[in-house]
Amino acid sequence: MKHLLAAAAVTAIFAVPAYAALSPITSDQSLSNVGQCVAVEGTASVRKDPQRFGTDIDVDGEHSSFLGFIPQGNEKQFPDLDSLNGQKIRITGVVHVYLGRGEVQITNLPQLTAASGESDSGLTHVGAEFNRDGGGSICS
Repeated sequence: MKHLLAAAAVTAIFAVPAYAALSPITSDQSLSNVGQCVAVEGTASVRKDPQRFGTDIDVDGEHSSFLGFIPQGNEKQFPDLDSLNGQKIRITGVVHVYLGRGEVQITNLPQLTAASGESDSGLTHVGAEFNRDGGGSICS
């Protein structure tokens, strides 16, 4: 049992950098990665969602194939949200489908960052084994 816990701890330590090191994909590639943990980069358009409580961050235009959604209550984590309009951003998380578009629910500050445009790892996503680690990580 001790070895199992030690292995889990080591896995958790090394899994977190993988999220930060993901090479970005485009908004158009998001629907090809449903269920995967990815980083999507593009130009942000921030707006209140008129049909559900929260804020949408459209990536590469309001009618693009990808958006991030910040549920109401989580918006306080992002005090400069409006300043992202027109800026290059990176949204990291597990892609789901919402109204035919790829979507990532943004609940933690590390999921929404300035775009870097590059990564050293070459990874574009991590597998399902990292999607539900229960530790509050980016891709849980």
